[in-house]
Parts: sequence; C-alpha cells; structure tokens
Amino acid sequence: MPRVPNGKPFDSARCDPGLPEAALRYRRTSNPPLTTREALGAINVTAWLYRDRNGVEGIQVNPNITIAELNRVFGPASTPDAELGLHSEGRAAEWFRVRPNLQVLQIFTERIPCAKMCAPLLRHYYPG
Repeated sequence: MPRVPNGKPFDSARCDPGLPEAALRYRRTSNPPLTTREALGAINVTAWLYRDRNGVEGIQVNPNITIAELNRVFGPASTPDAELGLHSEGRAAEWFRVRPNLQVLQIFTERIPCAKMCAPLLRHYYPG
C-alpha cells in the first residue's frame, strides 16, 4: 500500500487512498509494466477522483506521453524548444474539460507539477 501523500493546499482533506493505489495499479498492469527504473524515471502517473451528476464517484488515471514516444510516432520536433512531452496533468485536465458533467474532487500526481504549465493550470482550473 502506498503511503498517503501530503495535500495541497496544506489544510485540504487527506488524499483519498484510492488515488495512489489506482496510480500504482496502473503502473503494475500496463503492458509492459511501468515499474522498471527507466519507466519510473520517465513516466508520471496522475489519478483524479471525480463525481458524476448522479453522485457516482470514479477515478481517472493518466500517464504522461514522453518525448521519446512522440518522436517515435511523429518524428522529431522542428525546433528544440518544441521538444516537450505531454504531461499527465494536462492530459487529465483535457479529459475532464470535454466532460463538464464530471466534478473533480481530488487530484493525485506522483510528481510535483511543473512550474511552467501544470502547476498554473491546476491552480487556475482546480484551486481547491
């Protein structure tokens, strides 16, 4: 069982233990499993607790997409500043953006969100 992470803001409710468990389950059940040293260094997994209009709760799990994977699929970026993977928090935020009937209750991410994109996005759209 993963340890319960610290919350932010610091006075927020404790993290639902189902969120880090869902992230770990995702890592273990991926094909190939994302539990190798290389995968742990390259992949960040985020898990978001949500509630639908009927009061049913669920968890959405998203990994990031690495630069290497994007290069494999689309080829290298045209300029070095475009060498950027798709962050897990941004992928999850987009998933919820197109599903406005879902209310995000809590967000768990394995890493501290990046200061340039993800942290501002989360603070703006999911301040609680």
